[in-house]
Amino acid sequence: MALRKWIRRIWVTCGLAFIAWLAWNAQARGVDPALLASSAAVAVTDDGATLRFTPQRLQAPTGLIFLPGAAVDPVAYVPLLRAVADAGYAAVLVRLPWRAAPTASGQARVWARIAAVQAGPGPRAWVLAGHSRGAALSAQFAAQAPSGLAGLVLIGTTHPKRISLAALTLPVTKVYGTRDCVADTTATLANASLLPAATHWVRLEGANHQQFGWYGAQLGDCAAAMPRARQHAATVAAVLDALRRARGAT
Repeated sequence: MALRKWIRRIWVTCGLAFIAWLAWNAQARGVDPALLASSAAVAVTDDGATLRFTPQRLQAPTGLIFLPGAAVDPVAYVPLLRAVADAGYAAVLVRLPWRAAPTASGQARVWARIAAVQAGPGPRAWVLAGHSRGAALSAQFAAQAPSGLAGLVLIGTTHPKRISLAALTLPVTKVYGTRDCVADTTATLANASLLPAATHWVRLEGANHQQFGWYGAQLGDCAAAMPRARQHAATVAAVLDALRRARGAT
């Protein structure tokens, strides 16, 4: 009995340590706090459900709605959204309930938050984007309500997998890294037939899963062969290109 108790304690301790490790690594890393503060060029507002970056002078009629990866601190994507806003595009991060929206009710709340952004003040057209779990949810939303979107950007994901977006007429961009071992290249390309034939593919040599955001180690990921700053810049460039090509953009 004593041995069983010790084994149980070891398992519990290891399990708690592993959960703590996951939670610690999911936190944002290296994000300049100034990016979360309003400036003369960009207003930053946070209502709990969304984190908005609004240029004081909008340069484009199209904005970005972004869904973060599962469990990842939303702040890890602030450098991306702030860069988009600095380029003159409104950018809105939609938080996922429980940081993953794992249930049908959670997904419904995400859909409602997206719809609220679309119906609110700001650009007349919105591109929906996401990383990992956020990209999977973006693909699902686009399948259900494509008419309200000007474009779709899927970053670091093998989705769509169980639904087909092949008939979508809106511009789609797929960004993937060759060192992404969470959404690996083979599985990503295997699902290409589920995307429109005109999908714009952005292949980042040496990019991994984790560095699409600014957070700690990603379980199951491979080490990047591309510096984080360069992967960030390439991702920003891909998103800005998608915004320029979006349906309804001028």
